[in-house]
Amino acid sequence: MTISIDDLRAFREIARTRSFSLAADKLLVTSPAITRRIKKMEELIGEPLFERTTHMVRLSPAGEELFPRAEQLLREFDAFETVAMTMSGNRSTTIRFASVTSVAGSVLSQMLADFHDRFPACRFDLQDGHGTIVHRLVEEQVVEFGIGTRPAPGSNLNFDHLIDDPIVAAVPRSDPLFAAQALDWTEVAQHDFMILKGESSFFGHVELELRHAGKPMPPGIRVRDVSTLLGFVEQGASPIIVTGLIASRCRGPGVKAIAIADPVLYNALGIVTYPNRQLSTAAADLVAHIREALPRLHNDILDRIQTG
Repeated sequence: MTISIDDLRAFREIARTRSFSLAADKLLVTSPAITRRIKKMEELIGEPLFERTTHMVRLSPAGEELFPRAEQLLREFDAFETVAMTMSGNRSTTIRFASVTSVAGSVLSQMLADFHDRFPACRFDLQDGHGTIVHRLVEEQVVEFGIGTRPAPGSNLNFDHLIDDPIVAAVPRSDPLFAAQALDWTEVAQHDFMILKGESSFFGHVELELRHAGKPMPPGIRVRDVSTLLGFVEQGASPIIVTGLIASRCRGPGVKAIAIADPVLYNALGIVTYPNRQLSTAAADLVAHIREALPRLHNDILDRIQTG
């Protein structure tokens, strides 16, 4: 048997009204019910909380000592309840999530802006990086969910597939391949292309798929950072192999995205979650928003880079 919030409310209202019946009316309970609450508290404390006569109810010495503490606890609880109910109504909370760089640097800002229009009190704590970083952050439960690549076979993470981002060539105007309307991997292998390597799973994915198709990997510089790739192609120094979302970040008319066929390769992206983890209401709403918005914005980007 323990003291509950309802017991404290009964104690406070009797002390304020100096009446069991008035306190019961204010709390919308019966007089016997409010009497039972005080009796339970007195049994637990071992002291009477009120001195009662036929004409008067007043705090006992033990009640006088406990009343300010009860008021403080109830003020704090009421404040907590108010904040909690506000969160429920307007998502006034911080959502911690992770995203692969390709999404974070292209369409994520639009998705978050649209979501923020609906829930202006919501805040975001974003950690971006390559796919394996997103998987680790979700697995260690540093974040509630991730926008990332498909986890490796044997992973215990959940994956809700949303889009297939095509792997393309981004070619500067100064390169002979700029005039091409389409390429295949045999042609690509005859030229130097920069490509992500390092801890990113991108290189391994492309290499494995080409090996299965009996195609060689293109030669060229392997780098660890997307910004390095973009810098090289924008300065006309090298064509690069990237996904469509990353290609969309190339600035100006001096870079062209060209589809690569035979085989057509994709980077599968979706929502990554930890098994049986209950998302906060705000995070669940953001995930639902991403499920709707990411495929639509991705299609818009592909249309733009294919016609640009």
